[in-house]
Amino acid sequence: MFENLKTPKDITKYTLMRGVTDFGNLNQFDLYETGYSFLTIISVPKYLETLASENSNFDRLFKNYLHVLEYEFRGLDGIEDVTSDSIELTNGISQMNVISKVNQQSASQVSMRYFEKSGSIITKVHEIFLKGIKDSRTQFKHYHGLIDSGLLEPGYENEVFSFLYGVTDNSGMQLEKAYLLLSAQPTKAETSIYNSEKGDIATKEITCEFNCFPINGDTIDKKAKLYLDYLNTVIVKSSSDFGYTGINKIVVPSAT
Repeated sequence: MFENLKTPKDITKYTLMRGVTDFGNLNQFDLYETGYSFLTIISVPKYLETLASENSNFDRLFKNYLHVLEYEFRGLDGIEDVTSDSIELTNGISQMNVISKVNQQSASQVSMRYFEKSGSIITKVHEIFLKGIKDSRTQFKHYHGLIDSGLLEPGYENEVFSFLYGVTDNSGMQLEKAYLLLSAQPTKAETSIYNSEKGDIATKEITCEFNCFPINGDTIDKKAKLYLDYLNTVIVKSSSDFGYTGINKIVVPSAT
C-alpha cells in the first residue's frame, strides 16, 4: 500500500510540539509543500487524431495544443476530499454518530490555467472539438466530415482524453500522489478572449475546464512513478547547468 509514493520520515522519536519544541532539530519539521506537479497525456480523442491525419493544418495545430498542455502545465484544481456520511445511534436521550458511508469523487470537473498563444492554439482546438461533437447550430454530431465520409462511427469512445496527473515533493524525485483522469472532455472554448478595447493591451490567461472521472490507486502510483523517473532523466533542475540560448555565441578573443 502506497509503496510507490514518498515514504515519510520516522518522527515518532521526537516530542514535536508537546512541551518544549526543539527548533534545533529540523528533522521533525518535514512539511508537505504544494506547487510541484506534472501532467502527461495518456490518450487523445480518436476523432481529433483522425481529423489531424486528414488535415495538415489541423495536424500542426493539434500537435502544438498537446505540447502546450504538457509543457506549460502550471497546476490543476478540482481534486476533492474523501468524505464520509454518518448515521445516528441513540437511546432516545443521548446520541452519537458513526460512519455509515465513505465517498470519493466520481463525475468531476478539473481546471487548468494557461496563457493563450498568438494563433489561439487552445481556443481553436476546443472550438473544433466541441462543434464536431455537436454542431452549435444544428446539434448534429459530424466530426467535421469524418462520419459522413465513413472514416469514423459516432461514439463517446472517440471523444475523450485521458491524463495522468502527478504531485511530487519539493525535489521532484518522489511522488506524493497520482491520479488518472479518465474520459476527459474540454467543456468550453473561451472565444470571449476576442473581446477588445482600443488601447487595452494585455495577454490572455484562459482556464481549460475538463469533465472527467478521476481515479487513484497503487497501480496508477506505480505508472506515475515510472513516468516521474523518466522525467528526471530529461529535465534540468539546476539553472546554472542549463544551456541557455546564446551561450554558444559567446566568443572569447584569442590572446595576441
